[in-house]
Amino acid sequence: MEDYYNRKLWHQLTLALLKYVKTGPHNPGHLSEVHKTFVSDFDHRISSLALSSIGLIVAEDIPTGERIEFLESLLKKVSNHPEAKIKIMAKIGSLKIDQGQVEEVQELIKTLEELVNNLGEVTPVHGSFYELSAKYYKVKGDYNSFYRDSLRYLGCIDLDDLTSKQKQEHAFHIGLSALLGDKVYNFGELLAHPLLESLKIACPWIVELLLAFNRGDMNKLEQLQPQWSQQPDLARNEVALKQKCALLGLMELTFNRASSSRSIPFSEVAAAVKLPVDEVELLVMKAISLNLVRGSIDECDKVVNLTWVQPRVLDLSQIKEMNKRIMEWAESVEKTVQDVERQIPELLCN
Repeated sequence: MEDYYNRKLWHQLTLALLKYVKTGPHNPGHLSEVHKTFVSDFDHRISSLALSSIGLIVAEDIPTGERIEFLESLLKKVSNHPEAKIKIMAKIGSLKIDQGQVEEVQELIKTLEELVNNLGEVTPVHGSFYELSAKYYKVKGDYNSFYRDSLRYLGCIDLDDLTSKQKQEHAFHIGLSALLGDKVYNFGELLAHPLLESLKIACPWIVELLLAFNRGDMNKLEQLQPQWSQQPDLARNEVALKQKCALLGLMELTFNRASSSRSIPFSEVAAAVKLPVDEVELLVMKAISLNLVRGSIDECDKVVNLTWVQPRVLDLSQIKEMNKRIMEWAESVEKTVQDVERQIPELLCN
């Protein structure tokens, strides 16, 4: 690096410096000293994005109480570069959450969201924003927003950059938010994500629980209760969890029936979702109000007439069911065509 510096080869020096700070381990205080005595001498010649990347790594080597001050001084040097600015502001927000300054972060997220939206296309720095946003909503206990932004974060990063422990932690907390979010009724995207593989050995019961919810399987929910009831958040929300699973069971029941046979007796719904018959009407009303299904209730005949079910990301078994229904529909159309063809001569004679 000294040779690059003496020859003023700033691009080559930047690449070498990035490689150096990323390659550890370094003794405590070493990187901060390198930045103070070496990098600060020519940081105005480094690209803003590279400077922000170097600065974020160096920040981890600075005493916790001084990190925000360091990053704020770095922010002034890259203020004209939106992507570098977003990365540093997101890290400042994360540190403020760690220090309990949660309310300040709300305004910061609004500012960052505007900057991110102005970028147009999705870039790697979107991951920094969504990581901060998810962290904020996790602290606030907003399961729906945490689930949404966590999936967005995962869509912006390379999973190989995460350690096994980080993958397990992300998967576990996203799984919890999917179960506890009162607006999350689509588990397909999470179940199809490779991140979930990290939980199949470390915490298999939550994967099984997510699969049970995706199918609306009340029997499996009860079977797994000894495991999930040990998790405090799930135990506190037992009633809500069972209602949510019942709603998903109603969606699955509707999905599995042909559109021509979606007049379902209360007794059949009750058996599918493990509820008393007199609670079926309230369940269907709840599902309609959440726009999970559409239809009507015939209270006199104790029948539910459902015409639509909310689209979801399907797993393999649901795709097979859909394929089966398409084949049945194709056979029905073919039969209709053959019937019409047989009747054509008779119609022409008349």
